[in-house]
Amino acid sequence: MSMFRFTLDNSRKIALITFFANLYFYNHIGTLYQLARGLSLTEIGSITSVILATIFIAEIPTGVIADKIGYKWSVVVAFMLQALGEFMYLFARSYPVFILIAVVAGLGYAFLSGAQESLVYETLPNENKDEGMKKAMGRIGSYYQLAFFIAPIMGGFIVSQLTLSKYMLAILLTACSVFIAFLISLTLKGAKKEKTHNDQNPIIIFKEGFKEIQKSRNLLWILLLAVFTSSFSNSLFSLYQPYFSQNNVPAMWLGWALSLGALLAFFIQKYIHHIDLFLGKYAVFYLTIWPGFMYILLFFTHSPLLLIPMFIVTYASTEAKSPLFSSVQNNLISDKHRATVLSFISMFTRCYTAIMALVLGRIADSSISMAFLVMGILIIFFTVIFKTYRLSIVTHAKEEVLIA
Repeated sequence: MSMFRFTLDNSRKIALITFFANLYFYNHIGTLYQLARGLSLTEIGSITSVILATIFIAEIPTGVIADKIGYKWSVVVAFMLQALGEFMYLFARSYPVFILIAVVAGLGYAFLSGAQESLVYETLPNENKDEGMKKAMGRIGSYYQLAFFIAPIMGGFIVSQLTLSKYMLAILLTACSVFIAFLISLTLKGAKKEKTHNDQNPIIIFKEGFKEIQKSRNLLWILLLAVFTSSFSNSLFSLYQPYFSQNNVPAMWLGWALSLGALLAFFIQKYIHHIDLFLGKYAVFYLTIWPGFMYILLFFTHSPLLLIPMFIVTYASTEAKSPLFSSVQNNLISDKHRATVLSFISMFTRCYTAIMALVLGRIADSSISMAFLVMGILIIFFTVIFKTYRLSIVTHAKEEVLIA
């Protein structure tokens, strides 16, 4: 155990935690399980809305709490809530209980948002933190995608028959995996700088975090970029299944395409530092605009033989920019209110994607391919209009370089 603590720094521990926390063996049968428990499709759809609403409401308060109690304990609480929610899921029998679980899940996501990223950044070595953050977030993102690759395949073996007992076995194994993530989170090392404001009033922390965004044009710019260049990965996840069905893609490829997309995303995230060096100073711009072009190509793709690889590449593109973007925004945020500011960014991003999910869903009712086209156009438009290519300049110059 001592060797385990010695060889793994926070970024590697969080990567391992991320892997175990995202081994959802029941994702591919989650709707079937809820139907078996007597929920209607309308009730099932509303659960996601409750999760997003809880995250939106709790985003800023949990960010302030993270700046108050420390990033480590905010991360620990997040995974404790996630594990609790998964074990509750086993015993859920009615719609109100599923809603309660959704609230617990939303709180867990909110506690993790901002705090985890802040903890990684604050516990990196002081030398060349910018490069260190890219590597760390790339590693964490790659482990997330690896879990997303493995879980559907293993889940298919676990749920060999569409029976309630098999569903519950997959949920139990998922809950155990998340509990392992929680146990590992207890071994994380807290950031030294966190103790400088533990006695400060939470309202003051909130106000100062908001003022920090107001006073920094670059930080406000980053917030707008984060919100409006969202890659709509959740919408892609929900729309690709009926799109495959419409275009006569064999049912077996629903899971395999998702797994292969996650595998490609794993390698992109793992080697993002090398990709950044290869693409040069406009790397963030290229990786931000890339999903936009992929969605437009999906709009024109209807052949099953082309649609499968096209989806795999599109899925892999949706989170490609995240490690580089994380490095840039953390470079501009002061240490004192890092989690609070990151929570502001996350809150507005979730609000935008939640609203757009409803708009895109309405468009998809008429034409799924048209929804893909709209997604692509929006990403390209905002990537260009907000001058994303200037991010590389700001990374090096910080506050000296402002929006033109």
